[in-house]
Parts: sequence; C-alpha cells; structure tokens
Amino acid sequence: MMQPETRELRGFSIGLTHVGCVREENQDTFYCDEKKGVFAVMDGAGGLNGGAMASNLVKEALTTIRVPLSAVDLLDQFEGRVIDAKEQIEQASAKANGAAMGTTIAALLTYGVNFACLWAGDSRVYRLRNGQMEQLTTDHTEAQELVDQQVLTEEEARNFSRRHVITRAIGSGVDLELELVSGNLQQGDRFLLCSDGLTGHLEDAVIASCLLDGAQKSVAHGLLNGALERGGADNVTVVVVDIDQIG
Repeated sequence: MMQPETRELRGFSIGLTHVGCVREENQDTFYCDEKKGVFAVMDGAGGLNGGAMASNLVKEALTTIRVPLSAVDLLDQFEGRVIDAKEQIEQASAKANGAAMGTTIAALLTYGVNFACLWAGDSRVYRLRNGQMEQLTTDHTEAQELVDQQVLTEEEARNFSRRHVITRAIGSGVDLELELVSGNLQQGDRFLLCSDGLTGHLEDAVIASCLLDGAQKSVAHGLLNGALERGGADNVTVVVVDIDQIG
C-alpha cells in the first residue's frame, strides 16, 4: 500500500530591533528558533528597566522549549513557558517593591503544515499570502475596544489619547489571557511579527507594500528604517518569517 504524502513546511526568519530615535532604552526583544518553529516579539513596559526585564524573562523562558513532538506538544510547551515567565515577572516585581512590569507578546508557532498565533497586547502578526496581507491578531487596547463598540473609527483610534493603553499583557497584577488563532500553512506564506513601534508609524498599506518587496533581509530592514525615518518615537522590532516546503 502506498504511504500517504507528507509535507513539512519550515519557516526561515530574520529579526531586527532598534531603540528608536527618542527612547534611551530598548524594552523590546524577539526570539526566533526555526528548528522548533517558535517566533515571538515582546514589547516590555515598566520603569527602571522593568519592561526590559519582563520582555527578556519571556524570551529566556521560550529558549527552554524542546523540539516538539507534535503541534499540540508545541502549543502546550509554549503556554507553559509563558506561565513560568509570568511567575518570574511577578517575583521580580515583588523584589522591586511592587513596581509594575510586564510585556506584550505576539508569537507564531509552526509545526508541519500547521500554525498558531498567540498574543496579548498590541504587538501584531500579519500574514502575506498570494499577494494579500491580513492582520491575524487584534490589538488588546482601549482604543480597539472602542472601535469594536463603534465609538471610534479606525482613523480616530490612531489619534486617540489612550491608544497605547493595553488591556492584556504578561505581567505583574494582570490576569494572563492569551488569544489564539490557528490554521494551515501554505508554501510562500510570509509572516510579519512586530511591536507597535512599527505600526505606530507605518499604515497597513505601507507595510503590505514592503512585504511584497522581495528578499527577506531587505524587507526587514525596509520596515525598520521606515519607522525610524518617520520619527522612531518608540522601540521598533520586526521579525519576518518565510514559509518554504522542504519535504
């Protein structure tokens, strides 16, 4: 009997982060492991290095993920590491006399032909497929809630005074609630993970144009430089993941 055809799709990635043109400290970080199928962007928040500590604690936790045995195993490991990181952030906060610290996360997990996006906060995941870009995540912010309630338009939300106030995070004093979307990968898919330092300066049409523009390295640098050229008011982080068929 003939064996059923199997396929393995793997993501090849590049990640870049920059402190920006205004901030003195970069509280963003990212993590990419193509072998394990784990890609993530974290945007920390908190004074006195608290945000940088929070985002790096999540990154360090993700590095302990083992090569997964299945898509379910990968998801279970990821969620467990995020829970561990939250506990470490809470311990660090207690040592700092209760100083609030936390981080957003936007993650892409890939296994075989399956993917999952998990996120908390306003870091985003986009997918470019067949020339069309789609935002897979929905911002966890006060502004987005008002858009969903039709109190604000999308354009009004971009200029809303509390647009940076997030409603979910991995942090001290905040309930951990990750949102998840999943689906199947296709050869040629291109994913962008980014912090709001990018989306605060570049509109979706500009991001889509950049993602269409050729090689992975030039795309990543083009996006980062675009945000910096428009003021770089925040830390900027981009991870670009291209999906290729290898088996």
